[in-house]
Amino acid sequence: MPSLTSIDARLLVGLRGPDLTASTARLALVEKMGFGDRLSGLKRWDFFHLLLESGGQPEAVVDGLKKTLARQSTFYNRNKHMYSLECRWDSETRLDGPSHADLAKRFGQSLGNAGGSGTDFDGKPGSKADILNASPVFLVEVFVQDDDSAGRDGIAAKLTRELSAPDGLGTVTVRCPGRATVWWLAIVASDDQAAVETARQIAVTKRRDQGLLLNPNYQSAEFVSAGRIERVRS
Repeated sequence: MPSLTSIDARLLVGLRGPDLTASTARLALVEKMGFGDRLSGLKRWDFFHLLLESGGQPEAVVDGLKKTLARQSTFYNRNKHMYSLECRWDSETRLDGPSHADLAKRFGQSLGNAGGSGTDFDGKPGSKADILNASPVFLVEVFVQDDDSAGRDGIAAKLTRELSAPDGLGTVTVRCPGRATVWWLAIVASDDQAAVETARQIAVTKRRDQGLLLNPNYQSAEFVSAGRIERVRS
């Protein structure tokens, strides 16, 4: 009996154009919740973490996965979305699309001055805008996932069916431990720890005027600091 190979696949998907949901959230956080002096930028992604097991050639399984993802509207539309798919097994890595580091660099380049708006938050020369432009900015990734696993189980079952017989790959078993909305927050802070704490205040809803990005009654979150990012100053 052939040994099984485990493949760890992580798919990150974002809109190519403007994201109305992210824009609306950022507006509320800056203008209504008082984070204008700390939130320099906000971006939203869809994230899928897949674990595949197969006795077939890993390269063939990854090729089959890429084809399946491309033809399933569940994951992305090439005309509307940019995506990054990273697959790892044994000591091998295959990347389709830009790397995480490249995406983070582009995010930093999009921020510009004063949180990407190019204007002072209080309409006065200097003050908050000068502080923002002189302060370091850290990228905090917030993974928001529903506690109910039904959606993840459905994705796993669908991909298992698609990958197993039709492409001649044999039996491929897919699990989906992660199906999340990922928020990238550019936080003006003194260090990583302070940035993560601000991200928690922004994300976790405790009352109408505190927290916005997840409801702890039925969702959980993971906060990951990705380090300092550089802005392009106009």
